[in-house]
Amino acid sequence: MLNDDQEFIDLRDVVAVLRRQARFIGVTLLVFLTVAFVYLTAATPLYVARALVRIDPQETNLLDPSDTAGGNVSVETMRLETEVEILKSSNIGLQTINALDLQQTKEFGPSVSLTDQFKVALGFDLPMPPSGTELINLTLLRFNDALSVRRRGLTSIVAVEATTSDPALSASIANTHAAMYIQDQVASRTKMSIASRDVLQSQLQNTRGRLEQSNDALRNYIESNVIRMADETGNRELASIGRQLQNITQQLDEFEGAVASAQIARENGDWESLAAQVGDEALSNLERQRVQLQRRLQAAQVGSDEAFDLSAGLATLEQQLQEQGNLVFESIETQMVVTHDTRVALLDEVQATVLQSELSASTLADIYSLQQEAGIAQRQYDQILSRIRDLETQSVLQITNSRVVSDALAPSNPALPNRKIILALAFVMGLGVGVGLAFLKEFYFGGITSASQLKNIVPIQVGSVIPKVNSNSATEVLADRVITDPMSPFSESFRKLRASIDEEVGEKDGGRVIMVTSAIPAEGKSTTALSLARVYAAAGKLTLLIDADLRKPSIHGFLGVEPDSGLLEYLMQQTTRAQIEARANGQLLSEHNEVEQFYVVDPLTDAGVILGRKKSNIPTDAPLQSDVFIELINGARSSFDVIIIDTAPLAPVVDTRYVAPHVDAAVLCVRFGEASQSEVRSAFEQLVKAGRGNVKIVTALSCFEGGARNYRYDSYYGS
Repeated sequence: MLNDDQEFIDLRDVVAVLRRQARFIGVTLLVFLTVAFVYLTAATPLYVARALVRIDPQETNLLDPSDTAGGNVSVETMRLETEVEILKSSNIGLQTINALDLQQTKEFGPSVSLTDQFKVALGFDLPMPPSGTELINLTLLRFNDALSVRRRGLTSIVAVEATTSDPALSASIANTHAAMYIQDQVASRTKMSIASRDVLQSQLQNTRGRLEQSNDALRNYIESNVIRMADETGNRELASIGRQLQNITQQLDEFEGAVASAQIARENGDWESLAAQVGDEALSNLERQRVQLQRRLQAAQVGSDEAFDLSAGLATLEQQLQEQGNLVFESIETQMVVTHDTRVALLDEVQATVLQSELSASTLADIYSLQQEAGIAQRQYDQILSRIRDLETQSVLQITNSRVVSDALAPSNPALPNRKIILALAFVMGLGVGVGLAFLKEFYFGGITSASQLKNIVPIQVGSVIPKVNSNSATEVLADRVITDPMSPFSESFRKLRASIDEEVGEKDGGRVIMVTSAIPAEGKSTTALSLARVYAAAGKLTLLIDADLRKPSIHGFLGVEPDSGLLEYLMQQTTRAQIEARANGQLLSEHNEVEQFYVVDPLTDAGVILGRKKSNIPTDAPLQSDVFIELINGARSSFDVIIIDTAPLAPVVDTRYVAPHVDAAVLCVRFGEASQSEVRSAFEQLVKAGRGNVKIVTALSCFEGGARNYRYDSYYGS
């Protein structure tokens, strides 16, 4: 469509190509539509259910609703994309699978594939069905294929889609997956809060220990130096309180020792020692009674009533001892606690009095340092404790930042396969592929079916399109019709070819030599050569037709003549210099018996014909390169107006290349739909190269019925 002297694509040529290849395009389109229809008929309908989840990219704090993250778009986008990936995760998928028990369903669980069915048909044993982890992985793989999670545009809405062959199952999967995601989000936040609380509680214990150490350090410093500070300030009240504090501290130490000894005595049941430590007469009397009962019980007869009564009395007395001992111990503990509280009160009083007194700079620095450490420890303790309480509250009041805004409903119509889209795609693809293949067939692979196509392939003039004719008999020679039916379109097409050649060659001194050839055999070149010679002869031109297809001459068959020898035999003969000179003078055709043996006059016109005799069994390129053949052509130029040479096809043999340099014009015959485009291009390129740019080339598209092409090139290679 784009030739050397064209710089644009002619739309008319495109339309012409499409019209010529309409049937091929239609067949291709029909194939695509048939495949699409078969697919739609055989495909399992799939239903898509969609649940919509809104994800708030900002964190919500129920304890402080005003505490929200800033509106940073990039941060919010990152959070949304993170949540989308969580929705796609295997963790949520496994929760959905377990919730719906999908591993037991036909669609997601184990199934028998077509390959396994084929194996069973052949008698092979099937492998064991998957179980355990393998089954879960298989179900998860199929579940991921059926699930689609994607953010809708730039919104905070995420679509959770499930595609299965069961509409109810699709809706159930979409809704369950969304619910599992929200449930997992709440559980994760609660777990995170509890884990954070546990971490802070361990820190709280350390902070509390530091707080106690700081407070004890301050109290110990004041307690240890209260008398000195009272002397520094001259404060008698502080000195009195200091002495009381020392006394109460001593009492507390004594109480602590007594309580420790009493605890040991109570645990060991040593009531006598406990009574002696605390001076409790009641406990001492009970212990003496117990000892007396034990002695009497030992003296009594075993199993007697007296022994029984003594045992019961001893048990009662021991219970009274336990109760009285506990009361005594609790009394000691109470006294110790009171003493301790008194000491704490005195310490507070001493501390308050000291801090209000005028102390030395060194003492004030020591107290200030201890106070600061205690204050820091107190603030840390308060902060951690407050955060622990917040986390405990959050773990109970935890909410998610996501919610389902639209539950999935069971679809009523299948979403896949989409019949309209598939048919439309099949139509578009079939049309596109058909058009593409049509152009490939038109310009590369298929035969030539129109003059415009022929002109697109070889950028030369199409001399004529020879119409299709129906032969009345198998022995009819179509070339006879140019004489027997001169007004037919068939005859007129050869007159058009003659006119095209005349226009290309123009006026010349001497006879014009026209070569007729083709790319491959059975392209109608011999019929064209004979017909062209007859239209020239009918126009009053002295015409000579030379059958130079030495490999397989056929003109003699058209004329019904069987010569004793032909052109090949003549060219093979050794000729003398005188014969060559005679040929140069134009006397050869009339004076030499050798030529007369294969030279005849066309029975329908007065055109002369040099015949071949039979198929050659030797290479024939050498005779066509000989001086004998060249002189034959030159002699013919001086005797005839038009010399037409029927030559061998270009593709199978090389003979025609040696004839081309000696002609003025060449007719490249192309039979309708036979020769491939590459073959025609190759033949044209050979002609151009062999003619060295001096040969005018025209093409002739032959649509008439010709010989069968079942032999291709073989008939030109052997005898």
